[in-house]
Amino acid sequence: MNRKRLNPLFIAAGAGLLAAALTVWRQGILDAASPKESYRILCDACFIPGVILCGVGLMSLIAYGGFFDIFSYGFKSVVWFFKPLREKKKKNYYDYRMEKEARRQKLRYYILKVGLVFMLLAVIFLILFERAGS
Repeated sequence: MNRKRLNPLFIAAGAGLLAAALTVWRQGILDAASPKESYRILCDACFIPGVILCGVGLMSLIAYGGFFDIFSYGFKSVVWFFKPLREKKKKNYYDYRMEKEARRQKLRYYILKVGLVFMLLAVIFLILFERAGS
């Protein structure tokens, strides 16, 4: 793996593990009376960073994918409308989109991947919670 790709992956995983550790500490896993309660706490601890990281990952995919280009073009069109006639150089949407596409960064999936791993762990702990006896 490329070294540049490992650092953001580790940062996202570290942030998720920190959130999970804080959740486990806050809910008091050391005071858990049964394995069922421990599985519930671990499920919560994995679900919280999973939802947060998946949400951030999906938002970054949407932003890098060009979804918001139409809104920025609309805002710039309003600005172009109020400029004096001699300064107007309005582009059509296709040209604007192609210019943005050339400058756009590569899609980043690492935050979404880490979030999905946490969600998978949460599902595993949920299954263990359901199968555990009282």
